[in-house]
Amino acid sequence: MDETPKTAIRSMMLYVAALLLLGVLAGAVYTMYGHPADPSERPAADTIPQKAPAPQ
Repeated sequence: MDETPKTAIRSMMLYVAALLLLGVLAGAVYTMYGHPADPSERPAADTIPQKAPAPQ
């Protein structure tokens, strides 16, 4: 079996590191700028119907 060239291993490690870095950066940008709170939108908890009290 032939030995894997070191350049292939290095480039694969660089590719994985670049993907991880892009994922972290995208998560940071989404956390800072994504999903802004819209004051006109009701919270999800307010849309859940509450159970009526049991009749006496």
